[in-house]
Amino acid sequence: MSSNLHGMVDVSVIVPAYNEARHISRCLDSLLRQDFDSFEVVVVDDGSVDGTSEVVKQYVLHYPGKVRLLRLRKNVGAGNARNIGALYARGKVIAFLDADMEFTADFISKLVKPIFDGIASSSCYGTEVVANSDNPWVMVQTPKVKNVALAEKTGFVRAVDRELFLRYGGFDAKFGYFDDHTFYRKTGIESVVIKDAIAYHYHPDSIREVFWKNFWTGRSVLSVHKTSEVLVMLIKRLLDLSIFLSLTFILANSLLLKIIGVFLILGFILTVLRHRILKPSSFVNEIVLKLFYVPIYRWVRAIGFISGLLYRLVGGYWRNIESITENDIVVLVTGEYH
Repeated sequence: MSSNLHGMVDVSVIVPAYNEARHISRCLDSLLRQDFDSFEVVVVDDGSVDGTSEVVKQYVLHYPGKVRLLRLRKNVGAGNARNIGALYARGKVIAFLDADMEFTADFISKLVKPIFDGIASSSCYGTEVVANSDNPWVMVQTPKVKNVALAEKTGFVRAVDRELFLRYGGFDAKFGYFDDHTFYRKTGIESVVIKDAIAYHYHPDSIREVFWKNFWTGRSVLSVHKTSEVLVMLIKRLLDLSIFLSLTFILANSLLLKIIGVFLILGFILTVLRHRILKPSSFVNEIVLKLFYVPIYRWVRAIGFISGLLYRLVGGYWRNIESITENDIVVLVTGEYH
């Protein structure tokens, strides 16, 4: 596969980025080290306010034609950002990767091989490894290794034939945080799982990032779950916050309220003790994680989820690409705006 960076290329890697100035350099550096020659990277800055575009511009200037930048004037959600990137892509195959990820040098080769070999129309990597598992906020929220799909095929799409993708209208951005499963919902086309393609993901590693991840989740759950299922999720999150109400109960004059308050506190303590964490380096570290990080993580997660859900209920729903105009997009191709 020969490189033709001024015309068509074999693969376009679409990287949506919203406030990813901290991570985007690691992502781009790992992509530029790929052993696959004929590809471009199209970063879609989804209305960032943290200087993400400024970081990417340096790559555009140093790797003209290899790295391209689309700057959206407002945040429109990852689904729309991916769809816009696909419209501007020059590759026969498009790959959708995240700005807070890193990849081994053979990642793209492995991911797109079954598509070019005619075995499948779309594919998905099989394993995701947490890259920042030594961070305490990460240690209390996720397993270190996540199997994206255990079966041979999955509904998630990470690489797909571009013509096919555009023909069916891309992802459905109305599903928000869960948009990458919507192409399968529309078409029934499953992705072949490339089990030895491994992505390294930087998970939320601060209170702020934990909040926003769960905000986006809460804003999106009504799109993919039944109302009864969302209600169960909401009750679980409210129970995490009930310890604050329990203190009021304990101080009340009513014996019944005092008893309820004690049970709420005991329930929360039991939940904290049963909360799964990554293996700590020492017993002291485990105590700190359990007594400090786990409670705060559960509270922030709950507040983020509830805030996102409330935002969705008052009209903060996701919009599809039809509402985006060309005036919302600034294209930075080779160092100059066009």
